[in-house]
Amino acid sequence: MRNHYFTIGITLGLLLTGGLSRAEAKKPNYINHSAGSGVNGVIDTNGDGITAGVNTGIANTTLGRCVFQAESETLPPLKTNVSCPAGTAELPLLQAHSVITLQATGEHLFLTYASGTACFDPATLTVTYHAQGTFSGGTGRFVHATGPLKDNGTGTILVFDLPAFHNLFSFTSTITGTLTGVEDDGD
Repeated sequence: MRNHYFTIGITLGLLLTGGLSRAEAKKPNYINHSAGSGVNGVIDTNGDGITAGVNTGIANTTLGRCVFQAESETLPPLKTNVSCPAGTAELPLLQAHSVITLQATGEHLFLTYASGTACFDPATLTVTYHAQGTFSGGTGRFVHATGPLKDNGTGTILVFDLPAFHNLFSFTSTITGTLTGVEDDGD
């Protein structure tokens, strides 16, 4: 069963899809709708044998289309759920990062996630998640980007192997936040 939870760490990468917003009045609203897929990765920041998931996808934002790459790593499932429904496994987020690339300019926006929870339903191979983090810089006008963000989404494991439980999954996500420290883009 631990192998099922290994996959959840990957699926929690759903969190990391990212997005951008138009710089308006020093506190731009950030809204992003994204979709992507992910697979097992090799990053294991705490050495517990549960590797991070690697995710890629696209996002429609108020600045236009973006592509992203992300990684996320979870802790083992809690023995007793705190916020997930009965019948699911609750996996706390250990760490996660995302690089969003604005297609129109090639600029990057970085996201760092500090907390979150994934609820994995082993009967349906679905995941729901909620996470919080911050914008943490980038390139071009996003060098000094900062501000809080929230990420909510769902995912489905499409195929996996046993006993390793390597997998391919799909997900959708909505990220909202307040992006500050962004230079005027001249629009």
